Amino acid sequence: MNCTSLDQQLCQVALENSPLFIGVYNPNSHEFIYINQTGLAMFELENLAQANSFLLEGLRNNEGLIQWELQVAQHLQKANEFCLDDSFTSPAGAKFWGRIRVKLLTEPDTARGHWLVNLSDIQEEKHSQIKFSEGEARFEALFMHAAMGIVMMDNSSKIVLTNRFANALFGYDSGELIGMPIETLLPTALSETHRKHTEKYLHKPQIRPMGIGLDLKARKKDGTLFSVEISLSFFEQNGNQYFISFINDITYKKKIEMEMILKNQEIKKLNESLEQEVMNRTNALVETLKDLEESKQELELALSKEKELGELKSRFVAMASHEFRTPLTAILSSASLISKYPKTEDHEKREKHLHRIKSAVSNLTDILEEFLSVGKLEEGKIEAHFAEVQIPDLVNDTLADVSNLLKKNQQLRVEHTGDNELFTDKSLLRKIIINLCSNAIKFSGESSCITIRTQKLVSHFVLSVQDEGIGISDEDQKHLFDRFFRGVNVTNIQGTGLGLHIVAKYTELLGGKVSISSKLNEGTTVTVQLDLV
Repeated sequence: MNCTSLDQQLCQVALENSPLFIGVYNPNSHEFIYINQTGLAMFELENLAQANSFLLEGLRNNEGLIQWELQVAQHLQKANEFCLDDSFTSPAGAKFWGRIRVKLLTEPDTARGHWLVNLSDIQEEKHSQIKFSEGEARFEALFMHAAMGIVMMDNSSKIVLTNRFANALFGYDSGELIGMPIETLLPTALSETHRKHTEKYLHKPQIRPMGIGLDLKARKKDGTLFSVEISLSFFEQNGNQYFISFINDITYKKKIEMEMILKNQEIKKLNESLEQEVMNRTNALVETLKDLEESKQELELALSKEKELGELKSRFVAMASHEFRTPLTAILSSASLISKYPKTEDHEKREKHLHRIKSAVSNLTDILEEFLSVGKLEEGKIEAHFAEVQIPDLVNDTLADVSNLLKKNQQLRVEHTGDNELFTDKSLLRKIIINLCSNAIKFSGESSCITIRTQKLVSHFVLSVQDEGIGISDEDQKHLFDRFFRGVNVTNIQGTGLGLHIVAKYTELLGGKVSISSKLNEGTTVTVQLDLV
C-alpha cells in the first residue's frame, strides 16, 4: 500500500490489527489498493490480487461495478458514510451476513477520492432479527386466530386491539372497534356501573374471571345481547398498562343448562305423581279394610288383597329402585362432569355427556309411561275408540319409531296378506306393535331378523312378531302376562316386566287374545288375534 499521506504506525496498528475487514478502494482504478489480513481471512483469500479478482470480477462481468460506485459516490456527497447490510459468500461457498461501511478518505467535494471500506460480520444479529420476526409472526397467528374473542384496552378504557374472533363475535369489521370505549360492547343500562368497576380494576388489576356467579351479557353491533364468560388479564409495556379480556359466547351452554333444569323438574313431577299414585292406592286399601271389617268373609278377602298389594308393592319397589338407579346415576355423573369442561375445545366432551343425560331421561320416561299405563288400565281409564285403519301404513309408521332401537345389523321384515283396511283402535294397536317389537329387539342378538306378519281374514285379524332371540322356558311362559314378571334368563337385561301385561290388557280392550310360542335359544313368536265384528 502507498502510505505517503498516512502515518506508517497508524496503518500498522489501526488497520492490520483490526478485527474487522478493512480495505482502501480506489474508485478511479476500480480496485482495492489495500485489504488487511482480517479481511483476507474473512473471505479465505491469500493476497490482494486474489481479493480483487474474487470480490470485483463478478461485478465487472455483470456491469454492476460502475453502478455500485455511482451509488456510493452519490451517497457520500450527501453524507459522511455509506452503509449496507447484505449477504456475502466466500470462495468455498460459505455464506454469511455482513454490514459494509464506506467512508471518504480524500477530496470530499468530489466523493471520488480513496474510500475506506470496512465489513463486519452480523450473522448473529441477523439470526436474532429473524427469530424476533418469527416470534412476532407466531404471536400474531396465536392472537388473531384464537378460537375466543380477545379485546385489549389501555388505561383510559379505550379499545386498542381486537382479534378476528372478537370482531365476528360482536359483528364489527376489522379495526372498527379501535379507539372505542369498552362500554361499547356492554348493555347500555350497565355502562355506568361497569365504568365504576373498571376504575377499581384499573387501580388494582388482577388475573381473574369476571362477574363470578353473575349472568354476564355483552352487546353486539346491532344491539342484541348474548351471554358470555369473561376472563381478565393485564401487562405493562414501555411504562404503559394494558388490559385484556378473553370472551366466550356461552349462549348454547346456557340453553343446555336451562333444558337440564326443565328435565329435572319434569322428572321430579313424575316422581311426585308416582308417589301420589302409590299413596292414593294405599289410602284406598285402608278404606277398604275398614269397610271389610263388617264381616269375616269380607275381612279375609280384604286381607288377601292387602297381601297381594303388599307383594306387588315390594316387587314394584325392588324393580323401580333397580331400574331407576342406572339412568339416575348416569344423569348425576354426566351433569357433574359437564362443569369440568367449560372450554370451547371441550365441546365434544360436553356433547357426549349431554347425550347420556338425554338417553337416561328418555329411559326414565319410558319406564314411567309403563307404570302410568298399568295404573290407567287397572282403574279402567283407557277405552277403545274404533275407526278405519290402513294396516300397512300403521305398521310402517310404527316400525319407523322403533328402528332407532335396532342393534348392529338387526333387520325388521314385514309381511302382510289380505285386505288393508281394519276397523280397530289405531292407538292401542300401535302400542301393542311397539311393545312386541321392542321386546323382540331387546332379547335378540346382533345380525338377527325380526319378522312382523299381519293377516286380514273375514272373521279375524292376526298380528305376529317373530324373533331369533334367547327364547322363554316352558315354566316362565306360564307367568309372562303377570305384572312385573321377568324370566330367569333375562335378569341381566333391562326391563320392568310390564310389557306383555300391558299388551294383554290392550288386546282385551280390542276384543282379542294373545298367545306365545317359544323355545330356549331358538326364538319367540307372540301372536295377537282380534275378532272382527
